[in-house]
Amino acid sequence: MLNSMQKKNRVSKTWLLLPVLLILFSLVIPSCKPGVGLSDKQKLELVNDIKAFEQKLGFNDTGNFLTYSDEIKAYDYYFYTSSTELPYSLDDPKLQTGMGARKSVTIDPEKHDAYFYYIPAIAGVETPVTKSLLNEPLYRFIHVIFHEDWHEQINLPLGLEEPCSEVVGYTAAILFTEEKFGADSEVHKTLKKHFNNKLRESEIYQDYYEKLNALYTRFHAGEIADTEIFTNKARLLESMGNELRNVWGGGKPGQLNNAFIAFQMTYLRHLPIMYEVLSATVFDLIKAIEIFRSMPGQGGSFDNLDEVKAIEKQVTDYLYDNLPESRTNQGI
Repeated sequence: MLNSMQKKNRVSKTWLLLPVLLILFSLVIPSCKPGVGLSDKQKLELVNDIKAFEQKLGFNDTGNFLTYSDEIKAYDYYFYTSSTELPYSLDDPKLQTGMGARKSVTIDPEKHDAYFYYIPAIAGVETPVTKSLLNEPLYRFIHVIFHEDWHEQINLPLGLEEPCSEVVGYTAAILFTEEKFGADSEVHKTLKKHFNNKLRESEIYQDYYEKLNALYTRFHAGEIADTEIFTNKARLLESMGNELRNVWGGGKPGQLNNAFIAFQMTYLRHLPIMYEVLSATVFDLIKAIEIFRSMPGQGGSFDNLDEVKAIEKQVTDYLYDNLPESRTNQGI
């Protein structure tokens, strides 16, 4: 998810997952039958259990999700960029952003690729449980809360915060739902499947990001004619969409374009190293959190892309240098 503009003056955003190896905590949480859905009231009450679980993990308190707002349906953001340019991530000013729904925003589709995003929650503004978040499936409701609350535990460029929030958010949600609903519950199994899919799709996005970026570089160097660039682009996007469909099932993403891919790279470029840290701790999330909290460059200046990339290198070097010696190929 995305951090608020107030917080950072910008929009802040084939592993198999096997049975949990560790039982980290002993929370006393009322059990629910696997697969039983929760009412809106039960979901709101569940927030307190999630917050208690966060405390066991070592999260600092946040003001998020402590209230419910029927007036705030969601947060409408849009992102756009040139149709022949692929920004690095949300940290790249070439990926421009604003607030507004598709019906209220005019962007020239001949010149720009646009991605419209209906966001159920943002961190850094004491976000309430919005109507759209309450209406989300239970697995997503739980994951979003863990993900957004982790954003407020660290202060780094989005290209580092988002993948870290994905790893911590998914792992915490998986552990929480196992204790709360059981390992056979649909919500627990769905979270494990989605985390696995995220890890798989990170390889696809990295592959096609490089292919598309090379295509645009050749185009701007005059090596590809104007009449060919969009045909080549469409061919790559079609192939990419097919690979993503094989991961997730169903159709390909409806907004698969430069803006969407740059947005996704914010979450996925450094997801593998964040996951490797977790794996190296033998899926001890508390230990992994200690490593993540000590990532360098926090609170520093990252107002331009060069600074962002420098911090990313500093952090990834730190993570590789501090990987625990005990490693495993097994997953959660």
